[in-house]
Formats: sequence, structure tokens, C-alpha cells
Amino acid sequence: MRLPLFPLNAHVFPEGRLALRIFEARYLRMVRERAGHAPCFAMGMLEKSADGKSQVLAVATLVKMVDFDQLEDGLLGITVEGVSLARVGEVEIDEDGLRWADCNAFELWPEEKIAEDARIQQALGRLLTEYPEIGELYPEPGLDSLRWSLQRWLELLPIEASAKATLLTQPSSSMAVSLIHSILDKSDPQ
Repeated sequence: MRLPLFPLNAHVFPEGRLALRIFEARYLRMVRERAGHAPCFAMGMLEKSADGKSQVLAVATLVKMVDFDQLEDGLLGITVEGVSLARVGEVEIDEDGLRWADCNAFELWPEEKIAEDARIQQALGRLLTEYPEIGELYPEPGLDSLRWSLQRWLELLPIEASAKATLLTQPSSSMAVSLIHSILDKSDPQ
């Protein structure tokens, strides 16, 4: 499917939520034209290349808009929710700079193959409580699902976008589980 591509340094993955401030004319047009569609657009992951320029990675998240509001500064605020992951194909750019990409959705780690991991899920629950600006995005957090919890961790961790893309395209969640455990071992020993 062909969708607008919104590249950003912040990341959102399936079932995740992200609050955005929309101010550029091309993205205001995107929101206006795509409101009510699901998915609305693709959130591309940005990463700096070796020459220092930003590039959009080949893995994106298809999102839908779940809320919008005019912010105090007059800008448009929207909240998006991840629908599915997608591989980004050919990209074209409109005259105003809005990118459009061929997006092919793919399945993230099958839930039935993911064993629950109480430590990862409980640590995320504590994090959502300690940082209410994040926790407020999830009135009913999916902490009973390890897949949901792993994706929230990957959204929040300050690691390279390409590393996140690699973890999300693995056939299982085992690499992501190992990464989160190594971080918890250093910062939240129990």
C-alpha cells in the first residue's frame, strides 16, 4: 500500500502510542488528507548515516490517529497508535516535500512463541508509573503481554534506530528479551 511517510527520531511500534506536534505545511496536509483512514501514514525511523545526513530506514510503523487537539502554542497535536510494522519500498516526494512510500506490512514475533517474563513486564509497569507523561498514553497498559512490553521498551530505549529495526525483524523475540535483561541487570538488579 502507498502511504505518506513521516520520518522521526522518536519511535512507535504496534500498539504503542506517541504524541506528535504537527507544524510543517506538508504534514498538516498529510493529517488533513489522511484523517479517518487506518492506517493514516507510516512512521519512518530516522538514523544518521556515515556522512552525517539523516536517512529513513527500511522498517516503519503503520499508524492511525487516535486523538487530536490544538495545543497551547496554537500547533496541532495528534496522538498516533501503531497498527503494524511495514517494510518501506520505493519512496517518492511531492512538490511540498511530503514523502510517499510503498509499505508492505509484516508480522512481528508470533505471540504464541513468546514466553511471559514477569521481570520485564513489572519493570515496565514501574517505568510507566514513574513517568506519568508516558503512562498517560496507556490508560489500559498491556503489561500482561510480553510482546507489548518489549515493544514499549524498544520505543523508549536510547539505542540506534537500526538496532531497533534489527530486533523487530527477527523471527523471535529472544534477542530483544536478552537486551532488556542486560539493561535491567545493570540498572534494576533484583
